[in-house]
Amino acid sequence: MQYILIDEKINRILPFLKSRLFKNSFYTGVTLIFIGLIPFTFNFLIGRTFGANTLGKINVVINFCLIITIFISNFFGSAGNKFLAEYRGSKNLENFIYTFKIIFFGSSAILIITGIILFYGWDYYSVKFSLSDNLLYPIILYIFFRTAYILLRRTFYGMDLVKQYAQNEIFSAIIMFIMIFYVSFYHLQNFLIHTYLISYLFFLILGVNTLLKNFKDIKATMYKANSFSKKNVLKNFSRYGFVSMIGTVASTGTGYLSVIVTGIYLNHSDAGIYTAVLSIVSVLMFFPKLFIQVFLPEFSKLFGQGEKTKIVQIFKKTFFLLFLFSLVVCLLLFFLSDSILNLFGKDFASGKIILMIIIPSIFIRMISIPCNAFLSGTKYILIPNIGGIIIFVVSLISWSIFIPKYNDAGVAMGYSLGIIIGIGYQIASAMFKLRTFIVNN
Repeated sequence: MQYILIDEKINRILPFLKSRLFKNSFYTGVTLIFIGLIPFTFNFLIGRTFGANTLGKINVVINFCLIITIFISNFFGSAGNKFLAEYRGSKNLENFIYTFKIIFFGSSAILIITGIILFYGWDYYSVKFSLSDNLLYPIILYIFFRTAYILLRRTFYGMDLVKQYAQNEIFSAIIMFIMIFYVSFYHLQNFLIHTYLISYLFFLILGVNTLLKNFKDIKATMYKANSFSKKNVLKNFSRYGFVSMIGTVASTGTGYLSVIVTGIYLNHSDAGIYTAVLSIVSVLMFFPKLFIQVFLPEFSKLFGQGEKTKIVQIFKKTFFLLFLFSLVVCLLLFFLSDSILNLFGKDFASGKIILMIIIPSIFIRMISIPCNAFLSGTKYILIPNIGGIIIFVVSLISWSIFIPKYNDAGVAMGYSLGIIIGIGYQIASAMFKLRTFIVNN
């Protein structure tokens, strides 16, 4: 009898292990380990080799670039990921092709305009954001390469090329690790941003090759629709992209902005310490990022197919598991914070207070991932973006109050408070909408 029960359990598990969803989750999990280790390794080695001041300088530059790229990559990437998956699910060839063109031709035009603005306004931007004069061209290249990298990554998920993407990402990450060790070993302080440029360029070469190899096969699974309206596709894409961009830029951009604010209004050493703390956080977020990368296009595809029941089932199975995982991780971080920060060097010991302040917001952000995937992947895209705006507004107001009194701890307090309030709104809204979703089903 016992063996029969075991066989039944195995028979239930095997189909799941062979499923596309599990395979995509596995590939994404392996990939995100590499992605999560890159900023941590970069900040760890640069911090230990060159000190907090140099780490702060380079991260102010990187976060300046990231603030710009998130506008472009989130407008075209979020909408592209959703609609490529949705049109693939509904097998609508014309809409799929036109969406693909919007992503890459539209983003290219915006990137060219951005480069021109930076070129002619560099004297102002370099002084305003404390950027080195000789970094204009590396910054422009970083913005181009980073944006293209994000768009390709989102496109691969929308086209269900997760395995191929994972291989490209891992190879690029290995190149990045080699470059980080190289510049650290030879103390090449002037070439820190170039490590990212080489890694992104390598990924882009591999990514374009992957698209060329697989595009025809993907098109062959879809059909031409009886009616096709470029205007409607562009309208839906723009509406979703704009709404998604506002919220994501507000929430994610707040983290980037917190580093820039620290570097401008305090000093680069404080920015370096603050960055070291955020790099620890970035490693812990790899598992929740796995969820959003895999399940957002999955929810979009199921929503396009009208499979509401499956969406609810996936949400229920994963939310409780992620809650327990997040609780354990945050408790471990609380008790091991001293040991972790000491690995960066003596300059970073004062970062413990910052880490203690940010831990509650880490927990809230981690458990909110299934909620955001559900809201963004269905018809409630506006809610996550309202939450993102709340994060941004609360953080800005809090910084004006806390920074003059608490310095770098004030930056962490404002950032953490904004996340707790903004993400808390998203979680509460998701739970309420999920009940409505079930009733309507």
